[in-house]
Amino acid sequence: MKKTGIFLGVLTVLFSSTAIASKDVKQLGSTIPLRVLFETPSLYDGKEVIVKGEVVGDIMRDGKSFWINIEDEGFFIGIVINAFQKEKIKYTGRYKIKGDVVKISGVYHLHCPLHSGERDIHAEQFEIIESGYKIPEVIESKRVIGSILLVIITIFLLIYSNRKSIHKYTDGQQK
Repeated sequence: MKKTGIFLGVLTVLFSSTAIASKDVKQLGSTIPLRVLFETPSLYDGKEVIVKGEVVGDIMRDGKSFWINIEDEGFFIGIVINAFQKEKIKYTGRYKIKGDVVKISGVYHLHCPLHSGERDIHAEQFEIIESGYKIPEVIESKRVIGSILLVIITIFLLIYSNRKSIHKYTDGQQK
């Protein structure tokens, strides 16, 4: 009897520590690449997933919620977020701007019934893991010098071709 009580105690400690550890793993969470969601979508449909990617494009309003797109290794997916989560976003990726990189935990829908059957994720947890920034424009000196040389050559060609056409049509006589 005493052995059974000890055994049950050990099992209780083991299972409770496993439950705590699995909760920590879920909080930290390993991310699923967007590529995997597109290659095997039925495995994740209706389930909670953790993804990360760069916020790109515009933030669109959808009633009380907002819609953003994230990109990961050339794959894009729409994410439904709330107003509080939207306020965290400072940069969206576009020309000359690197968007914020976000980590999102939420329910993945292959055919979302709320959004006309679109593939999306409804964000439950939202975290900025890398801030975006403006990309400085770098002008190479070789290109500037090349452009100036092309302008000078073009001016000389225009002047030379204009003089040649005047001599050709006047036959040297002035009127």
